[in-house]
Formats: sequence, structure tokens, C-alpha cells
Amino acid sequence: MKKTVLGVIGAGNVGCVHIGNIMTAIPQAKLKCVADPYPAKYNEWAREMEYPEAVTDYKKIMEDPEIEAVVICAPAAAHGDLIMEAARAGKHVFCEKPFDYDIAKIVKAMKVVEECKVKLQLGFNRRFDHNFAKAHEYVKAGKVGDVHVIKITSRDPFPPAMGYFTAPGGEHCSIYTDTTIHDFDMARYLNNCEVVEVYAMGSKLINKDKPEITRDDTCVITMRFEDNSLAVIDNSWEAVYGYDQRAEVFGTKGAVTVENDIFSQATLNAREGIIAEKPLVTIKDRYGAAYAEEVRQFVLAIQNDTPTLATGMDGLMSIVIADAARKSAEENRPVKICELMPKL
Repeated sequence: MKKTVLGVIGAGNVGCVHIGNIMTAIPQAKLKCVADPYPAKYNEWAREMEYPEAVTDYKKIMEDPEIEAVVICAPAAAHGDLIMEAARAGKHVFCEKPFDYDIAKIVKAMKVVEECKVKLQLGFNRRFDHNFAKAHEYVKAGKVGDVHVIKITSRDPFPPAMGYFTAPGGEHCSIYTDTTIHDFDMARYLNNCEVVEVYAMGSKLINKDKPEITRDDTCVITMRFEDNSLAVIDNSWEAVYGYDQRAEVFGTKGAVTVENDIFSQATLNAREGIIAEKPLVTIKDRYGAAYAEEVRQFVLAIQNDTPTLATGMDGLMSIVIADAARKSAEENRPVKICELMPKL
């Protein structure tokens, strides 16, 4: 079997998920090099797992002619520059979301990728989750008819640590650009239609006693699509019972719903009450298979010379919508996408 040789830049939490998947769950790929500026914690784990240890200089990946593609898991503020550098080195690119925080840089990176004729895939792993992929399949096949309303609930089990905001580029981090961005992409994916207007309301409820954190941690967002269909997203950085990831697409022929994944379907009916499992808690439990599948599909796109399934344009649109939502929450008004959409 042909194996595509990969390098991974960034060995933090998500980087380690991808590294583990490449080593154990993606037979079409081979991991040659990992780079991280602070590799000690990762290397301890890598030695235990017998995985490649990390170097501190990511340019070793860029300069290695054997490495065909780069998986970028570095801080988001560096994404655009790393994508362009990899493309100019002739390497295909898988990049974790968001594409970048700077819309102008995103447009520039898209042009560089096109000029260099390499493939780019954004890390919208929920497109590859078995539940959401099936819902997309039903909608695409016309099973719900014309879409009228999409509802998405997306709540994380734990809020980000303070270091999330103080890391390089942390001033740009927000619930809209780093968490709800998955839901903006999912709404477009489920509707196959572009968003034209966003209205968001946000509050600082989880961190209300932490004056050093000023960003919203809870939000409700409504969106209008170009066909006048609507979407509603509610998002929180802390659900004490686990990952709460649900969706519904309602249309003229019916509705398709996605419920939470749980460890088992067993429900105990007893004198003290009805007891069922909580939703999955860790990101590896909830989205581990989706993380593996998105990189596998990226590798297959390289090997078969087919389009990637989460494109640069998908990355651009998600950050434009996220910026519109943040602007809407700050200015307390609906924001039209055309206010922020760049010329392409």
C-alpha cells in the first residue's frame, strides 16, 4: 500500500490526537517528523508510545523532500503563514481550524495554495463525524425537502484555560472564532447554502468572577441564508455533563435530528428513577474517529488527486461568519456578511 509521508507542526492536545491517529488508524499515511517549540511533554509521551520525537525547528519539515504533506496544529495566529510556507515548499496542507484570524491573510494564503497547485484541507472534523455526516446525506438526498430551520446546540465540557488567551494571537481568540466556528461550518454543510446575515448575543456567565477574562463564554446566534432559511446556534464553554453536540434540520418533508453520542444505550428503569448515560466527555472519546477520518480523507485526496472535503473557501467563510457574529454581539445589531466579505 502506498503511504503518504506526513509531518506534524504542533504537538499540543489536538496535535497529539492527530499524531496518535496517523500512527495507529491511518494505514495510508506515514509520520516522519513532528515539530514543536516546547517538545518536552510530547517527547516523554512519544518515547513511551514509540512515536517520532519532536524537533524544535519546524523548518526541518518544510525542507525535507520526502515529506509530502504537513498537518498544522500550531496556534491559530500562525496558520496563514505556515500554510503559505508549506505550499511554497510544494507540500499539501491539512490545517486545524480556524484558517487564520486575519481575513486578508486568508485570501492571500488561498491564492498561494492555488498558485502552488497543492491541496488544502481545513480541520472541520465534525463533517467527518458519523452522526453529522449521515444528517448531511439525508439533506443532500432531499429527504427533508427544502430546508427551513437548522438548530445546533454545541457545548464544551470544560472552558479554556487562561493560557488560551495569553498565548501568541490570544487577543483574537473568542468563542465565535475558536469554538462556534465549527457550528458556522456545520450550518453551511447541512444547508449547502451561504449565510447572508448574522445576529449574535453573548454573555460572560461561566467566567463572571474572573475580571481578567473579558470574552463571552455563552452565546446564542441566529443566521439567515441566501434562500431565506434560518439557523439558530446556542453555544457554551462549560457543560458539566459532557460534550453536548446536537443538531436538527427541519424542512418541507420532515426533519433529521442528531443526538449526543454516549458510551452505551442501556437505560436503567428503577424505583429511584430512570438512569441513562451522560454524553461523552473527552474530545478523543467524542470526536476521535472523526479526527482520524478527516486526515484519512485528506491523504486519499492527495493519493487520488481528488478535491478535499473541507476547502480553503470553507475556512474563509467560517471566519467571516465568526467575525460577523463577534461584531454583532459587540454592537448589538444584525451584521450582513457583505460588510466583511473580501473581494476574491
